[in-house]
Amino acid sequence: MPGSLSTRSRRAKGSWVPRLVGVGVVAVVAVGGVVYLGLANHHQAPDRASPRARRPPTLSAKVVAQQTVGLINFGPYDDRDAFTNDPDDHPLMLQPTRAGLRFVLISTSLLATGQPQWTADQMADGSEIFIYDPSGKCLAAAPGARRPELARCAPVKGQRWRPVRQASYYGQPFGAYANAQTGDCLTAPLQPTKMSQPGRPGPATLVTCGPARTRSQEIAFWWTL
Repeated sequence: MPGSLSTRSRRAKGSWVPRLVGVGVVAVVAVGGVVYLGLANHHQAPDRASPRARRPPTLSAKVVAQQTVGLINFGPYDDRDAFTNDPDDHPLMLQPTRAGLRFVLISTSLLATGQPQWTADQMADGSEIFIYDPSGKCLAAAPGARRPELARCAPVKGQRWRPVRQASYYGQPFGAYANAQTGDCLTAPLQPTKMSQPGRPGPATLVTCGPARTRSQEIAFWWTL
């Protein structure tokens, strides 16, 4: 009997040592796995989040209002009388020409009836898209360009225009329009200082948006359909 008890005791001691060693190894491996996963997650989390952080805001594709208009440089003609059928008020109309987009004189016969050749799509994000109906192309600004152009319509920032400094005169709303890509404003040629002179036609340009009442940047929708 004593021999059997001592044998069981030695086997017990001998059997627990590898068990304890095994448990220790498993614990070390488990802790190491947790630490590795934590470090991996720590390093991977910014990589997973960074594309979302760098992603530019999505342009709205929802049209909330649409109208056919003439794009008119209205601002110079606020000479304290009504602008309709007034011989000394002669606004300029944005029109494609062989020389590119220009602000051209409107014949007296068209001042009342007009030529609303642009479709203005107001988007859900507050921006505007201007489509020249005869060609179906959109008013656009290329990066670094100093003149606007007509381009095939696409969901890009260079074809989005944001109204700034909106106001009204004799019930006629107007405002400057800044390109969402370049930040510059659609601008008509500089105007004469005397209101009795007609507006000076010339190329449409993209210029840094000026302060309120920068008259060459005051654009109105006329002849709305």
